[in-house]
Amino acid sequence: MKERRYNLYLMIGVFAYNVFFSVYSILRHYLYLTAGYDLGIFMQSLWTTATGEGFFFNTAEWQDLGVHSHFGVHNQPILLLLIPVYKIFPYAETLLIIQTIAIGSGAITLFKFAKLCLKDEKRAFYISLMYLTNPLIHGINRMDFHPVGLAIPFIFLIPYYFEKREYIKMFLTSFIILSVKEDSGLILISLGLMYILRRYPLKEFTNPRKWKKIFLENKIPTLLIIIGSLWIVVSLFMVVPYFGGEYPYFSGKLERYGGKIYFDNIVVYFIVNIISTAFLPLLNIQLFFSSLPLWLEIFLSSHQPMVIIGTQYPYMLVPMLLIMSVYNLKEIKNAKIIIKKVNEIQTIQVSLRKLVGVSMLSMMLFSPAFHVIDSQYIWGMPIQKMVPLYINGYPYLNMIDEVTETLTKTNYTIATQNQLFPHLANRQNTYYLLTYFGNGYIPNNSLVVIDTVIPDYKPAFKYFTNYTKTHQINFQLLNTTELILTCARDDIEKTRECIHDKLNVMLQDLSDEQTK
Repeated sequence: MKERRYNLYLMIGVFAYNVFFSVYSILRHYLYLTAGYDLGIFMQSLWTTATGEGFFFNTAEWQDLGVHSHFGVHNQPILLLLIPVYKIFPYAETLLIIQTIAIGSGAITLFKFAKLCLKDEKRAFYISLMYLTNPLIHGINRMDFHPVGLAIPFIFLIPYYFEKREYIKMFLTSFIILSVKEDSGLILISLGLMYILRRYPLKEFTNPRKWKKIFLENKIPTLLIIIGSLWIVVSLFMVVPYFGGEYPYFSGKLERYGGKIYFDNIVVYFIVNIISTAFLPLLNIQLFFSSLPLWLEIFLSSHQPMVIIGTQYPYMLVPMLLIMSVYNLKEIKNAKIIIKKVNEIQTIQVSLRKLVGVSMLSMMLFSPAFHVIDSQYIWGMPIQKMVPLYINGYPYLNMIDEVTETLTKTNYTIATQNQLFPHLANRQNTYYLLTYFGNGYIPNNSLVVIDTVIPDYKPAFKYFTNYTKTHQINFQLLNTTELILTCARDDIEKTRECIHDKLNVMLQDLSDEQTK
């Protein structure tokens, strides 16, 4: 009975995580801090598919790459499962809450695995607490919506089913993981390598002449490696090309590999990963080598966000580090720090509770949701800044919502800035004034919607100004800031009426232009 209390503590922790990060991520959206890249991409892709307007069509990837389906950029078949849900609840909040629940559930599946492996509910709870307080996990949750977050709870089920020798369930689970993205095969490769390295010295494994014997003696781990490798090959050279031509990150259309390497980011990123897992992955260096494919994918990228705390990219790396931590904890009762003095050796026992304290300290320092110091290596506004910003800005934000909700219901072609896009994403004909990769588009007879208060206004408006100087097009410019300030009244209802009246006049003018 005493041991079961940790299961209750875990449920409380997961519930608190889900509530907090649902509020946090939705609050970011209400503050117009989410963006077309990437929340808007998935919203528009799901909307066009659910309404029969295309197969995961979105204007961002059409503008950047000329593809007519998101599958021409990333192979993410798990999105098919979200279509029925999004058709019923076509809101940004739907995707943000689903992602949060999936990530929060990772603590439960990690607990199941750790409890099975360690035979100790208390230690399993502590390692799950390290997961819930991990700043990089918070970063995945913070970064708008990405299907990769849905894989995390299933990643911990791979070692769980492996230890129980339930291999059919393990392989079925692996296919769910693979469905989140083309690179997800790397986690199966790393897990397969880990199980082989647990049995053989690294020196023996690096001898090619012994590979055949090693792989034959480790059929299940070898199958994980093969399945993971095949998924990557099929995705990159068959699925993505089928929908859009050459894989964009190989073609040079989108720069990700082969350019600048951000060494300072790499050092910080590595240190934060290790501190947030309380150095546990380093207790067995040989086992640590199995995570090398995941580190290399991130570190060799010339795409700086991949080595920033506060993005979705470590969705495989963090679970892998925690899985290794569980196996390392299995081999020790408590960690020891040995201090050598003159004629004296002092040993300090370090309990898992203290290690969790290290992880929680890393959360306060590095989590995008809590960090107390600003840093170029961390993306994200902490909650202590977001709440007062929302309270003070609510009247203005509410009026922007009025405008975007009205425009969403129209059929006009709209070009807008990146951070306004998610609020206008449930339409086929909403375009970007300027995409994340620097490609803009202003269709003829379109409504150009800008807001000067939203952070990405300047680059979008600069592009708009230059574009209209060199292209002869008809357009209507809607500056929501000017509209709201012009209509500002002491009475909120009168402000709302004024906004709708002026907006209707502008839309009527646009309609008249289009019918000429």
